[in-house]
Amino acid sequence: MSRSRVRDRARLQAPVETTDPAALAAYAGALRPLVTALRAGIEDATARPSQRQRARLALRKDMLRQIRTLEARLDVADPPAP
Repeated sequence: MSRSRVRDRARLQAPVETTDPAALAAYAGALRPLVTALRAGIEDATARPSQRQRARLALRKDMLRQIRTLEARLDVADPPAP
């Protein structure tokens, strides 16, 4: 793993001062691209037909629900730009 990835991971795992709105908004802003990439991967990986289609559809529905919850929490901390 490259040093920049290690630094990025350490920065994202660092504690966030929740009483400081600017720090919380900066953290949420850093997470937003990760959520977007994760959503795209989930939709792509779980949309393909398979023998276990029902299980995959249930998994997709559950993962996307969890991502929507995370996005809603991020929007509270850092509203998206218009």
